[in-house]
Amino acid sequence: MSVYQVEAAPSPQELFKVGLNFLRGGMAPKAREYIRDAVVLGDYVNGRSCFYLLLALFSGRTLQQVPPAEIALLRCVRGAVKDDDAWADAIRLVDHLLTPRPAENGAADLAEELRKLTDEQRNDLLQHMEMFLDSSAEDALWARAFDAARSDRHANDRLKRAWKFFQPEPAGARVRPADPVLVGFGSWAGATAATVLALVTVGFIGTVAWQHTGTGTAAALLALAVGCYTGVRSGAEWRCRKERRQAKDREYLRGQAATARGDGFARKIDRQFDHYSARYTPRGADRARWLSETAGVRRALRDEVVTIYREGTVNDKRVAWLTRYLVAEVARRWRAGTLWDYRKELRVPLAVKAMCVLGAVVAATAGAFLTWSGANVSLLFVTPAALVAVISVWGAARFWLGIDAEYRRHSADEAERESLLAGRREALERWKRKLADRPGDLEIARWLECDRKALMEEAMGLYRLKRQDVLAHAFIEAPATPSYDRARVEKGPWRYSKYKILLFLLTKDGVRQLTVHLDFKKATTSRRARTNYRYDAFTSVQVAETDTGENVFELTLTNGDPIKVKVTDPPTEVTEVEDEDPRSASLVTLGTAGLGNALHVLEGVAAEGKEWIAFERQREKLPLAEVSEAVNAIFA
Repeated sequence: MSVYQVEAAPSPQELFKVGLNFLRGGMAPKAREYIRDAVVLGDYVNGRSCFYLLLALFSGRTLQQVPPAEIALLRCVRGAVKDDDAWADAIRLVDHLLTPRPAENGAADLAEELRKLTDEQRNDLLQHMEMFLDSSAEDALWARAFDAARSDRHANDRLKRAWKFFQPEPAGARVRPADPVLVGFGSWAGATAATVLALVTVGFIGTVAWQHTGTGTAAALLALAVGCYTGVRSGAEWRCRKERRQAKDREYLRGQAATARGDGFARKIDRQFDHYSARYTPRGADRARWLSETAGVRRALRDEVVTIYREGTVNDKRVAWLTRYLVAEVARRWRAGTLWDYRKELRVPLAVKAMCVLGAVVAATAGAFLTWSGANVSLLFVTPAALVAVISVWGAARFWLGIDAEYRRHSADEAERESLLAGRREALERWKRKLADRPGDLEIARWLECDRKALMEEAMGLYRLKRQDVLAHAFIEAPATPSYDRARVEKGPWRYSKYKILLFLLTKDGVRQLTVHLDFKKATTSRRARTNYRYDAFTSVQVAETDTGENVFELTLTNGDPIKVKVTDPPTEVTEVEDEDPRSASLVTLGTAGLGNALHVLEGVAAEGKEWIAFERQREKLPLAEVSEAVNAIFA
């Protein structure tokens, strides 16, 4: 079960736990909903729940963005926390961050208060009260936040584990089923009729021949039976081996077919095979020769994957493990020179051929002896009977040879299928073991928060700003086009392997914008772009939904082209979570992209210019008084 799911009839404690997960996952609106229900409706009131209710109310937004109705929720926890509660210091620090204080003493006081908190309290407070660290007194807190980000950014073996989050749950191991036994009614009827006719005619000839020589006739009948049986059995094996080898030759020795068009499942599997064929080229081998000699084998395997997994609930990434395994196996066998070993295995042994020929010769000799012996007694009746016997025995042998060969073929195909399935299951288990320590969404959210803090520290260093120089700031996170992986847990946001992050720093001299591309798996940034503009350069700010369902952030300036960033993907791809609306995932992702605060800040600047900062401070005075009073009332 996802960390964002609850049982059918959750207890207040369960609601609070899920709400806390939403908060740490960066989904403050959902966190407020669950924590509110746990605290207010479920009466789950204690120091810890009150602390996280405060963080949920203020996470990612300013006081001006907090509705009065939500501030009123704090009245429901009046007198709930005692002064000696383990969470009392953390709640007081929230109040102190909301309340302006003198710079000369404030920094020391805040540093001392922060030192009293546990690591859990400190990290959560610094993350979710970030919008209120906006004075010189909070420089020490920012320094602690930056230190914690540097420490945690590569924690828990991120560089070796982060990539695993973007690997989907692998589809189960499958093999193309063996073709059923193709023996129709006509074959059975023909074999039965020919056998009965052969037994009747041979029995008649044997009865007449017995009158000529009893002992010789008995030996000839036995030899005829043994010869026919041996000839048919060895002939069936000969035919089965020959036909299976020819079938594999037709399948493996054909040339590379044209690549499927479009972006459907078959086309994506084509790309996988092309990618891994290039990646697993044997060391020191000529790539052109490797690709040419294995084209037919790889094509057959590609067709099999497309056939057995082509269904609406399986996307190409879920079978990538199988494609990788199949191509690696082809490369291993090609390098070892065993790729065409089936031709040796299916070569008909000389003993089988000899037994088949010997059985036919023995049967023919015995039949000739019986005919000669019977002709000595009754030439008139034995001659036509012998002609019918030859035709019926030959027909029965052909029918039974075909039937036996088909059953042998089916048995061999089933044995090969079981062998292939066992190998693929082992490969799947190895892949699952490799993904066993896949990070959870909360770890991903924490690493991403550390990346933001690292970017904030880098931007302040690039622009040579102190914390008190930054009057307000905002982040926007978006997938870095054109190529990236994405993944999510149920009810969680989409997380991306590559981000494009925009950081806006509002200073007294104007806006500083830093844009970077973040490789989340490697925790590295690149392609930095610095932009500066005046407050009066803003024209408009908006987030628009396109016809395909994408959400695009657009910032228009008086000079230059507008800044456009695709914030979410269109909700059209197959979701791995059943019964979940793809649009809900886009909405949740939109909430974690930082757009709420970014729009509040940038729209305010676009409307009011530089004066927005002073106006915002003035507008916050009334709710600040109400919040401070409500927070203080929490204590008994």
